[in-house]
Amino acid sequence: MALVRIVQERSKIRCIEKHKRTLAALGLRRINHAVVHEDTPQIRGMVHLVRYLVRTEPVEGGAPGAGVKKAVKRKPAGMKKTGGAKKAAAMRRKRARAQGGFGSPREASRARRKRAPRS
Repeated sequence: MALVRIVQERSKIRCIEKHKRTLAALGLRRINHAVVHEDTPQIRGMVHLVRYLVRTEPVEGGAPGAGVKKAVKRKPAGMKKTGGAKKAAAMRRKRARAQGGFGSPREASRARRKRAPRS
């Protein structure tokens, strides 16, 4: 079967959610990202749905299946083991509050304003 190269030309920001999922199913992640798929009716239908975001072009030469890569299963973003900077900062603030202090200068300022009598 013939191969077709699909290139994402426009951003998926402000697109319909279904179109974002279609881009993900095609394997497109960012602008100017290109993938090669077999030219099947299913792929053509997906490309037709997001035709305002992508460009297609036929792939010349090569054995059938040579340019097609198998999808790699990845863990969902929520499954990561690392907590990240936000989580670490929140834990530091929590520990500081437990010790009677304040986690950040902003929180200390808010606390002073709360305690200050209004005149």
